[in-house]
Amino acid sequence: MKFIKYEIEQGLYYDLITIYAKTNKNTPFHFTFSESHTLKEIRDKLEDIAIKIDKQ
Repeated sequence: MKFIKYEIEQGLYYDLITIYAKTNKNTPFHFTFSESHTLKEIRDKLEDIAIKIDKQ
């Protein structure tokens, strides 16, 4: 998996982070998280998503 970019949407009460990435087979995807997640949780979730996309 390769990270391409990220965007932060600032809200009044919380921020949302959207991460754009590509799987090992170069399939692009993105996922949006709230600011309450740790970097490890985000990385693990993105890796899970990338693996599932590549299996399709």
